[in-house]
Amino acid sequence: MIAGEASRGAIRSAGERVLLISPDGPGVTGHELEARTAGLAMALHRRGLSGQRIGLWSWNSRAAIEAHLAAEWIGATRVPVDPGAPPAEAAAVFGAAGVAGAVVDGAHAAQAPAGALVHDDDAPLSAPGTVEPRQVRPGTTHLLYPRMAAEGQFLAVPMSYANWAACMSVNTALYRGGYYGKGFGDDERFLTAQQIMHGTGMLGTFPFIHMGLPQIVLRRFDAEAVLDASLRLGATATFFVPGMVTRLADAVSDAGLGRAGTLRRILYGGAPIAAADLNRAVRTLGPVLVQVYGRFEGGWPLTVLSADDHRKLASGDVRHAGSCGRPIPQTELRIRATPGHEPPWGELCVRNGMVVADWADPDGWCGLGDLARLDEDGYLYLGARLDGMINTGSYHVYPQEVQDAITALPYVRSALVRGEQDPAWGQAVTAYVVAAPGAPPDLEDQIRAALRRRLAAYKIPKRVIGVSGLDDIA
Repeated sequence: MIAGEASRGAIRSAGERVLLISPDGPGVTGHELEARTAGLAMALHRRGLSGQRIGLWSWNSRAAIEAHLAAEWIGATRVPVDPGAPPAEAAAVFGAAGVAGAVVDGAHAAQAPAGALVHDDDAPLSAPGTVEPRQVRPGTTHLLYPRMAAEGQFLAVPMSYANWAACMSVNTALYRGGYYGKGFGDDERFLTAQQIMHGTGMLGTFPFIHMGLPQIVLRRFDAEAVLDASLRLGATATFFVPGMVTRLADAVSDAGLGRAGTLRRILYGGAPIAAADLNRAVRTLGPVLVQVYGRFEGGWPLTVLSADDHRKLASGDVRHAGSCGRPIPQTELRIRATPGHEPPWGELCVRNGMVVADWADPDGWCGLGDLARLDEDGYLYLGARLDGMINTGSYHVYPQEVQDAITALPYVRSALVRGEQDPAWGQAVTAYVVAAPGAPPDLEDQIRAALRRRLAAYKIPKRVIGVSGLDDIA
């Protein structure tokens, strides 16, 4: 297959249509996006980065999207880092992944690893010439999504070029087929508010590019900015985590509005919304919520809880309360018997074109590590993680990484980190800490301050609880 053939073809076909919209700047047409991305791709190629692993560290922007596309067009492997991560975590990920180079924006330039290339909206990196189409094997890694890099351990999901193409095809079909809400048309405008390295890139940012449809790009989520993008710029679709949904509902209520402007499909994932918050959100935002469930190793999405399902829940029909929806047509799903758990509960397994080969068995089935069950109507319900991974607001956190960072502090004797139920986040990263002699009185604040220098914000414990010992923690 030719690397980036679908995205480049869609951008080229857009021509003079605007594809990228900034709240404060001019729109970017297909021709302009192709030219800037091609120039960056050529600059990367001339530095010997074609087919290599390239680190990416940028806030949402036109330039960030160009960097992801340029890496694809030269057959490289993207290794993104959350833009809110501290320099130590970015360096750890890039080092563990063995990147051959990195592309960062101006905001990260001073803290980036040595030799990083800067590509920013106002300072684009470019080189003249044309990068020839590059053939890649379908199994070549397109996206190496990092989950943990600590103490010599590196865990990442290697999504192939074929997996990525399947994800784009699936999401395009779900939009146009009405699974993300009825009435999808050519007037659609996606709003990229969550950082594109996470679920929003797979569910909106890049599918809209593949469809040749415009999107509004926010540097980061802000409820008032989202409302402005809907009211002033005509955003119709977006992807949030649950906390973003409730903050937008608050902003709409505070503004005295009947709904969030033109937004008519708000996808969200990572955790269900607490019943009271869901009811208020549906009343405030209208019948626009669509819950999606997926995994990078198994596909985004795998199930959909439709806008109609949300309307029924808000009206008091709670038959499917707590469900993350029904399987999409493009995936097979089954529950595998798991020791220690009685049927109908078992490990959720999926098979589809989005499944990462390294996670699949010889028959193509991918065990996702989620305890799950199906009801008689085909709705999926999730239980605990079988591997202890914490799912907090759609972000995946491995307890050992946080635990190691805490116990490395001189004023901590031992610690236990786990996920605990939380109405806003699904699970909250929670740390139980045994202090060492002479620990400061503000131990909780000191731990959080130290972790901010090592870990992304979503990995820092929401709760730090001092205990005398760990043996009695239930």
